[in-house]
Amino acid sequence: MKALATSFAIFACAVAFADGSSGSLTVGCPVSGIDEFRTIAKFAKSIGATHVDASQIEHSLWQWDMNRKDPYPNWSMHRASIFKFIVPPELSQYLPADYAARNLRALEERAKVLRELGLKADFTGMEPAYFPEQAYLDHPKWRGARCDQTRRSRSEYYAPCVENPEVRRMYVEAVAKLCAVCPFDRFKFRCNDSGSALCWSESLYPGKNGPAACRGVPYGKRVADALSIFQEGAAKAGLPGAKVNFRASLGPENAIFPWMKPGQSVNNKTAQGTAAAYVVGFPNRFADCSAPILGMTRLPFLVAQLQAAQQNPGADVEVGLRSPHEACAIELLRRHMHTPVGDGPVAKWEAVREVAESFVGKEHAVELAEGYEALETSLDRVASFYTGGHLFLLGSLHQRWFLRPFVAFPGELEGEDRAYWRDYIFQAQTEEEANNLLDLQGHRWLSGYGGAALSNMAFYRGALPLAFKAHGIFSRARQWAVDARAARYLKDQTQKVAMYICIIKNARNAVQFQSILDRTDFTATPCDTSPAIDEQGDVRLYKINQIVRDEIDNSLRMIDILEQAVDPVFEHAASDKEQTIMRLGPKASVIRDLKRRIAVMEAHRRDFTRLYRSYNK
Repeated sequence: MKALATSFAIFACAVAFADGSSGSLTVGCPVSGIDEFRTIAKFAKSIGATHVDASQIEHSLWQWDMNRKDPYPNWSMHRASIFKFIVPPELSQYLPADYAARNLRALEERAKVLRELGLKADFTGMEPAYFPEQAYLDHPKWRGARCDQTRRSRSEYYAPCVENPEVRRMYVEAVAKLCAVCPFDRFKFRCNDSGSALCWSESLYPGKNGPAACRGVPYGKRVADALSIFQEGAAKAGLPGAKVNFRASLGPENAIFPWMKPGQSVNNKTAQGTAAAYVVGFPNRFADCSAPILGMTRLPFLVAQLQAAQQNPGADVEVGLRSPHEACAIELLRRHMHTPVGDGPVAKWEAVREVAESFVGKEHAVELAEGYEALETSLDRVASFYTGGHLFLLGSLHQRWFLRPFVAFPGELEGEDRAYWRDYIFQAQTEEEANNLLDLQGHRWLSGYGGAALSNMAFYRGALPLAFKAHGIFSRARQWAVDARAARYLKDQTQKVAMYICIIKNARNAVQFQSILDRTDFTATPCDTSPAIDEQGDVRLYKINQIVRDEIDNSLRMIDILEQAVDPVFEHAASDKEQTIMRLGPKASVIRDLKRRIAVMEAHRRDFTRLYRSYNK
């Protein structure tokens, strides 16, 4: 099977404590094939795991291919769902059987590895996931709630109603078949988001909606009924006692708790209101401010999460490894899965120092630990730039900020000069909005002079100096590597922090660039706005040219980093055809696009004189 789609969904991991008590222990990591999966599974076994996440899928590009003008399916293409593995006969004419068969074959390979190691499986995905529209036209009673985000979609999408007996039966039978292939008894689903929904939920994007047939069902019962589907299916396959969690805005939780059964939880809370699991890692890719960089270290953050988990002996704990090359996280788990970190900032710092020592030795461990802390503090300075996803994902990746050219009139670009980036930006409304860098999925929450001023302070006065400090420490640390493994890791992290610096600069420039254009009258005759002693013409032209030059240099730096990288800096598709809004093309293609970006900006540099007065015509 081709390289599997990276899943940034959470993975479960239980921590064993000094008193010997433990919850379920599952380790998971996005992998590129069965060999990497086997490596992760063996690592999981070595630290006493009971489960490994096995639900990774090939991106469901067929969902986007139904309407390439609508970007909304990109929110669901990377997420697993039951019918992306098992297609019931009733759905065979609506869902691609060959696609599901590929996912199932990959799952069978993983299941074989798990059985050899005596491990069970964890499933992370989204449910109930939307069906193609034709299924509802042919079977009107199946239609559940409309689930699309109306500012981000061009079509309407509907999840199936799981209160419908036919739909429910299809789900239970498919879950049973899935569990017969692979021993899943842990399920975590995103709901009411990204193309999934429960009928009559209060937080649905189009508003509370659903079919009349199930409107009278008490809402708490509706949630418990949905959770029960996966427990029933697992039990039919000989796996009783499955745990199921819905993570979503479902409505008042106190109205749900009385209906919930053993093993069920919502938003990580049991019927008693206690945590169903503790998180160590990144349960939400879109809130991780280190993305789109893949696996850049966040060691202090992980240690703090592990401390919180270890204060609750016997609990399940969910850990999200972002890459098989996330060496510092793996080292932390090896050292402290069975040996508690301890409480408080001193214990946290000591755990960070211990991991640093494993890479550079005792003499230089404190300095490397300071690099970890500087990087985490830098990320903390930009963490608040979040609305339905962090700015570096919504802007840098989904709007292709670091690949699209910064030009005066992007709508005038033609052919490949426009297609290479326009086809992969998340924009559901007009072309005018698509041309605006700060129109982030239908919202402009960072625009104007205020947005430019505040982001400039956060990026250049807050995050960037700390990122430079971290980069300097990681660069020096490479000479102190204790072995080849440490040398590769330190080189990888140095390159990723260097790319993080480029992402910060690019984000700052994107906001500044668009804020200038937004304050420009495109119908006015260019005039002189500079001080008499300056003779630059229009100060906006001077600032624009500074930004364009800086972005050309930034692109050249990105090219150098990518060409020198050994481990992936970004998540890359295996081919250009598998590129999506949320995943870049192959590394060679990204380098090609960065070079094209430079060429387009150079070719259209003088276009700004149509807007701003220049003395050197």
